Amino acid sequence: MANSALNLTSLDFDTLKGNLKTFLKSQTNFKDYDFDGSNMSVLLDVLAYNTYLNSFYLNMAISESFLDTAQIRDSVVSHAKELNYTPGSSKSPRALVNLTVTSNDNSTGIIEIPAGTTFSGYNANGTYVYTTDTNYVVSSVSNTYIFSNVAIYEGTYFTDSFYADYTVENQRFLLSNFNVDTDSILVSVVKDIGTNPVYYTKADKIYDLTPSSNVYFLQAAANSLYEIAFGDNVFGHYPENASLINITYRVTNGTEGGGINSFFLDQDLGPFNQCHAVATVETVSGSTDGSDLESIESIRFRAPRSYQTQDRAVTVNDYKTLIIDNFQDIKDVHIYGGQDVPGSTTYGTVFISPTTYSGSTLSSQRQQDLITFLNTKKIINIQNEIVNPDYVYVVPTINTTVDYNSTTLSPAQIMTIINNSITTYNTKYLQIFNNTLRYSDFLSYINASDTSIVGSYVDFQLYKEITPTLIGNQTITSVFNNAIKQGSVTSTNFLTEDGNTYQLTDYNPNNDTFVRDTTSTTYKTINKSPIIYLKQISANNNQSYKKVGTIDYSTGTITVQNLNVVSFLENPGIKVFVIPENVDISGVFNNIVEIDTSTININLVAKI
Repeated sequence: MANSALNLTSLDFDTLKGNLKTFLKSQTNFKDYDFDGSNMSVLLDVLAYNTYLNSFYLNMAISESFLDTAQIRDSVVSHAKELNYTPGSSKSPRALVNLTVTSNDNSTGIIEIPAGTTFSGYNANGTYVYTTDTNYVVSSVSNTYIFSNVAIYEGTYFTDSFYADYTVENQRFLLSNFNVDTDSILVSVVKDIGTNPVYYTKADKIYDLTPSSNVYFLQAAANSLYEIAFGDNVFGHYPENASLINITYRVTNGTEGGGINSFFLDQDLGPFNQCHAVATVETVSGSTDGSDLESIESIRFRAPRSYQTQDRAVTVNDYKTLIIDNFQDIKDVHIYGGQDVPGSTTYGTVFISPTTYSGSTLSSQRQQDLITFLNTKKIINIQNEIVNPDYVYVVPTINTTVDYNSTTLSPAQIMTIINNSITTYNTKYLQIFNNTLRYSDFLSYINASDTSIVGSYVDFQLYKEITPTLIGNQTITSVFNNAIKQGSVTSTNFLTEDGNTYQLTDYNPNNDTFVRDTTSTTYKTINKSPIIYLKQISANNNQSYKKVGTIDYSTGTITVQNLNVVSFLENPGIKVFVIPENVDISGVFNNIVEIDTSTININLVAKI
């Protein structure tokens, strides 16, 4: 009759124990008991603990049963599998190198670089091994053999071998290593103790598969591993009993091994080619495009959207989901139609602007891979074109007050901590489209770097890189999409056709057009003639100014006309610097806001 006194919704230990007391006190057999001062209290503790444990277990078990609430990676992966979604693996950073091999005793006139040839390079994280994924062969009538654009990938190759055993029900072929680059998987099957392997290709769907199709399926397994599955002799061929199955793949360190610009050949190519060989390596493009194992939150977000696309590219979300799901090195992508291009309309074209985790532009080879992939998903007569993101780089100057009495860290160590925090902020919160660098958030992130930091303030400078074609008059437009302070435009040096060195600027002391804004309550200057000048940089300090363009300060649009550059002098382009009018820096349309971590300037001031 007193069961109504029990509260069945609480998960708090003390509340559970109190509910049990209330229930027992309502029973006539226990109404005179001292529940707190007798052994009955111990029994109530046991009952409350058991109830709490069961409640917690059931709550966790039910939570793990749904994709939205699951916390364990294996549970999230299992739910994603129901949506036919395979979580992204780690991806090897890729570089291109040229090799020049000389040999004085090669009688064949052919030099080969075999697949699996190892190179090495190092970055701030250490030394990493790079390998070739295919054979490269060059013939020559001289003693010099030149290999151009050899692709090398970070990581080393492993092979897992299995025997197909029909006596094992539901036999599984689990890859034994973590951090597998699934793009590198090569599956071969040798039957009847033969020597000629049959290579199986990866299948993403069962359409058009027959019982004789030599395909395999890739799926995620427990503990962040991957496994290979074969067909059922209806949709795809299952290897014959006792067949030897070799699965070769590359194990990578992901983004940790990227950003390397100098490589060394670790192997002597002579013994393989039965001659003496000396090789030199030249880097064509440093290593980029790497990525790490897809996170739980990323799987949770992408799996249902991947299912929604149904493996076709029709809407903007379809394109974005397909690209991010299948190219793990791409952090974000902006998709827009030709009708949305500012100042130009191009119907029938979908523009794709990807950004990578490394912050660099997508390599030309990776761009071609992306176009090839989308050609199998798009609607007929729709053209796909890749354009690089328009980066707005932020140069921060941080002034931080430190209480050295509350820390044993040196100024250099505190500066390192702040620098690392800014780098983390840049990776975590920026480098994506339609995003804003919030001054208050950025400042809070810096101040939280260490307990000894009392406070900080930050000054921002922005720059964009423009790369006009060398030689030939042309019009260049650079849009910051942020209001900029008048009189703050400068640039790096460049050489023009007349042989002189110049900079871009919006200030001409010989024709000063800057006046005080009398409508403002605070001191503010305005430019009555918003013009961009070519400022000559001469050895005798003589300065001349030539009008070459205009500037819209409200939008940060700089237009330079009839510019004829023959050399950039300092950079692979011209950097145009400005000071933003506002403390929040916005990225709109195809702009991406990113902190140039190589330019961070930190000033420490001791607390008085």
